[in-house]
Amino acid sequence: MANFGALSSLGLGSSVLNYDVIEKLRQADEDRMVAPIDRRMETLQNRKSELTTITTLTSTLKSTVLDLSDGVIFAKRSVQVNGDTVSAEVKDGVASQNLSVEVTTLAKRDIWQSRGFTSENGTVTDRDTTMKISIDGIDYSIDVAAGTTLSDLRDTLNEKGDGKFQASILDVGGDTPYTLVLKSTETGDDQTIAVTYDDGDDDTTDDDFLSLTNVQNATDAVFAYNGIEITRSSNTIEDLIPGLTLRLLEEDPNATTRISIQQDIEGIADGVAEFIDAYNAWYSEMTGATRYDPETKSAGVFQGENTINTLKFDVARALNTVTTDGKGLAGFGMDVTKDGIVTFDRNTFVEALKSDPETVERTLVGTDDSPGVFKKINETLATATDGTRGSLTLFDTQLSDRQSRLEQERERTLAYLDARYNTMARRFAAYDEIIAGFNASFQSLQQMIDAQTAAAKK
Repeated sequence: MANFGALSSLGLGSSVLNYDVIEKLRQADEDRMVAPIDRRMETLQNRKSELTTITTLTSTLKSTVLDLSDGVIFAKRSVQVNGDTVSAEVKDGVASQNLSVEVTTLAKRDIWQSRGFTSENGTVTDRDTTMKISIDGIDYSIDVAAGTTLSDLRDTLNEKGDGKFQASILDVGGDTPYTLVLKSTETGDDQTIAVTYDDGDDDTTDDDFLSLTNVQNATDAVFAYNGIEITRSSNTIEDLIPGLTLRLLEEDPNATTRISIQQDIEGIADGVAEFIDAYNAWYSEMTGATRYDPETKSAGVFQGENTINTLKFDVARALNTVTTDGKGLAGFGMDVTKDGIVTFDRNTFVEALKSDPETVERTLVGTDDSPGVFKKINETLATATDGTRGSLTLFDTQLSDRQSRLEQERERTLAYLDARYNTMARRFAAYDEIIAGFNASFQSLQQMIDAQTAAAKK
């Protein structure tokens, strides 16, 4: 709206040339010149909002089809364990196979227990003594001063052991309940702990102030893998088959745990179902954006828009890819309805994958020379979403440029109207002043006429 500034007396000289007239004239011009721009800007904003939704759904669709298109999902593996002595974890890509395990001996840590003390703060020795602990080929010399308490000794051992052994205090009850427990951090034969004492006095023969007793010997794990005896220092076995982790749980050489590694069919079916859900959501949005109803003459915001229509058509065409041997989605429980929505019969897909996994993978993934359904869809989506040259990215840039041009056009139009009606207001003020002068002259003349008429009547 124009700012008429100091022209606050407009209309005082005339009841016609006033602000109300100017405002009505300006509103008519805004309805004619600005309102169409506003409607175009509103339409453009609706298109940008819809494009954001379509771009998001397209990216989601591409992420769900990625693992399907490169075959990664078909390398998914599941593992079944029949038995209680072993657990198993498997990474994707491990060859499908069956194996058996019998656990003879679990790997164990070396554990020692001291004599009892009446208190955690009780003194363990009254002579300065060097305590030497040997483990895994390493010797640790630990100076224990006279008057060292049980808790002090625990802390010193944990500090000096470089993580190779651990010390703790255990309350076992009785008159001297507090005992020091010393154990190796790791399992295996080479984790056996040996402890000696030396108070530096050759005249003393017994410098042992802890009287440690071995309560568990360090041992390696011994188990049979497919009938072959294996020895390892840990109960976690990761080096038999790359990608397979076995954890030995119980000793029982007479119990066989059977492990089956198979393609994760249900996991693959989940991936396909996720893709179909994403596709149907994407296709429904694309259909709504490009629709035209001849009866109501209503249209989606991208009806007739080449970029959106082309992407919708290309993806739908890729979805209906048929391989050289005549295979397509329909043979594996996936059908496209007349409305373009994909239905999924999970049981049919699972049975097809169980009976002929190679054909399913060849049809859905294919090769570089002969891409399958999912590979073609991924390639098509890549042209829309990849980098700064994707068709959706370029289209968004075009819409933003149009929006910028409309904003500039609106600003120019308003500036033009401001200038026009400021000028009009000044002209109206000048005309109003002239009319006011005429009115004043007329009033003076009228007064003279009235005075002469009154004098004549006398």
